[in-house]
Amino acid sequence: MAKLRQLGLTEYETQAYLVLIQGTQLNAEEVARNANIPIPRVYGVLESLRDLGLIVILEGRPKKYEIISPEEGLQNLIELRKRANEESLRQLEETSQEVKEVLSPIFWRERLRIKPEDLLESLENLAVTEKQTKKLIKEAKNAIDIFTDVFSWFEGVEKLLGRAVEQGVKIRVLMNMEHPLTLSTVQKLKSMKISVRQPSDLKFPVRGTLADSSKVVFLIWASPRRNRGSPRYVYRPSFSANEGIVEIFQQSFEYRWQMAKSKSLPA
Repeated sequence: MAKLRQLGLTEYETQAYLVLIQGTQLNAEEVARNANIPIPRVYGVLESLRDLGLIVILEGRPKKYEIISPEEGLQNLIELRKRANEESLRQLEETSQEVKEVLSPIFWRERLRIKPEDLLESLENLAVTEKQTKKLIKEAKNAIDIFTDVFSWFEGVEKLLGRAVEQGVKIRVLMNMEHPLTLSTVQKLKSMKISVRQPSDLKFPVRGTLADSSKVVFLIWASPRRNRGSPRYVYRPSFSANEGIVEIFQQSFEYRWQMAKSKSLPA
């Protein structure tokens, strides 16, 4: 039947299916004889029909084969084809994404005359991020703006910040001032004449450092912290000296700074 072939059945599968639908339970030799299928081929044909959800195999000696009702069997076939198509589409989308990642930079580089790495430089890990942050602080001439959570990395840059203040660099820090872990850090920052404010939104998922409104190092949390002991995952940290990207971060910092609160330290 041509319609069965349109559903994806092979010629032998179609012939075997039509034989089985006319009988009750048949063994492989009976199917082969009535469907004109070579014996060596019939077993594979019947197993394929079973895998498609069109027939069942009844164990015994010899094995018998019985058709499932057309309503149920063809629905099984549709569901199987649907899952296969969804998987094929998923693989196609994954491959498409991989191709885009390779080709898109080439496309835009030729049209915008700018390389992706001129916009953002990916930093390999947090250790490299800390090194780049220290470099920004050392080289800053006028201003350093830091946006963070509990500033757990303060000790690593404390001396550099102190030297920057001595050189007349204006430093501002947006951080969580209410957490028990931050009290000592806030006290040290204020004693260093560094301005500290608490942002109105403590769930801001970005940490970073701006230097002279011309360079930024930042990382973005990819998952929220459920509690203080749970791990947090980050997208790859980045550095940028691109004017547009730095301006976005600077404007965001200025807005959050204006909306932030200046908190007094407990006595």
